[in-house]
Amino acid sequence: MPDVWETLKRFGRTAFRDQRGGVALPFAMAVGGLALGSSVVVDYSIASTQRARLQGIADASVLAAVREFRLGNASSNIIIQAAQNHANAALAGSKEAVVITPTVDLANRSVTVRLSSSATSFFSGVTGRSATNIATTATAKMVGGAPVCVIGLDQQANTTIEMDKSARLNAPECSIYSNSKKPNGLVARNSAVMKAAFICSAGGKSSPGPGSFLPEPKTDCPAIPDPLAQRKQPTASSCTATAMVVNGAMLSLSPGTYCGGLTLTGAARVTFSPGVFIFKDGPLVVTGGATLEGTNVGLHFTGNGATMKFDPASTISLTAPKSGDMAGLLISEDRAAPLGQQFDILSNDARTLLGTIYLPQGRLHIGANGAVADKSAYTVVVARRFTLSEGPTMVLNTNYGATDIPVPAGVGPSGQSMLTQ
Repeated sequence: MPDVWETLKRFGRTAFRDQRGGVALPFAMAVGGLALGSSVVVDYSIASTQRARLQGIADASVLAAVREFRLGNASSNIIIQAAQNHANAALAGSKEAVVITPTVDLANRSVTVRLSSSATSFFSGVTGRSATNIATTATAKMVGGAPVCVIGLDQQANTTIEMDKSARLNAPECSIYSNSKKPNGLVARNSAVMKAAFICSAGGKSSPGPGSFLPEPKTDCPAIPDPLAQRKQPTASSCTATAMVVNGAMLSLSPGTYCGGLTLTGAARVTFSPGVFIFKDGPLVVTGGATLEGTNVGLHFTGNGATMKFDPASTISLTAPKSGDMAGLLISEDRAAPLGQQFDILSNDARTLLGTIYLPQGRLHIGANGAVADKSAYTVVVARRFTLSEGPTMVLNTNYGATDIPVPAGVGPSGQSMLTQ
């Protein structure tokens, strides 16, 4: 860019010396105006690029720092150092002088990082400015002080998390979040009760009165992005079986792709061998007093009609894989699945559901008349919508150290950090 300026100056000097035709002054004025306009545009572009880069570093640094709140001994000095270390690493090799200013609000569990620098003007002789001051700011906070065990993802649904009749949701040591921004995004009707360490709604909440939520939810919370959105999904292979029905038999099934659905009925007793079971274009149904059990198994649903239904008389006992694509994921749904498909757990004997239930497009409905998941070391629910009705008592334990099945990053003890500014 300096070469362009020098070229324009040379044209100007030549024009002033050339008095023929009386064009020297007009030409010089035109060149001057062009040079001034060009200098402003170029300087603005340089400053904008530098500001965007610093904003990215500020965002990443504040997220790195706020995660220190997960530590029991987190202090302002530790958090500030984390922010500075991350920013310095991102700026390594850069010749620009950047001032890093982190601040910590321990009470609100938030961190702010301000980065300031200057962009050198290539046209200081024209604009009269040698540099442009640049400052970017990012703020993030750790949401809730307890592990995350429920996230209702849908931000537009009128009721993203809904409880009705005498349903109970007991999560005494973890946090429940509804992303719905609607006034009734989080709902407890009739005599339903939700109990957790922390309850939060991006919009509002609705209940018949005190005691429906313990504690009362905080409202207008930031929505939590899908923490599992980047998880690799299992890939369906050729069909292991098609529209398979197991009626009254006792057998073991191997991992694979079950096309068109799988139905267990007639008091069948079926064991899933360890591995990933993919249900493509059809449901998994356990009915007629059948039993389904499996250790270190993942159930993945893909395609139209790929849902799940555990009927009331069924018996269910399942734990998630310890490794592989579905490590820690007990039930998962393809992110390209049709919107709003329903997954029903109506079983009155589904007391071991160890792992994470992940339904980014679907609705998880718990409609049992007994305890659900209470014998699991931990259970996490991340679903587009989550509803409970009838008389279930779903228990979300947080005994992470009691199992070698990992908890997916972003839920469980890792907590949630998010940008708020």
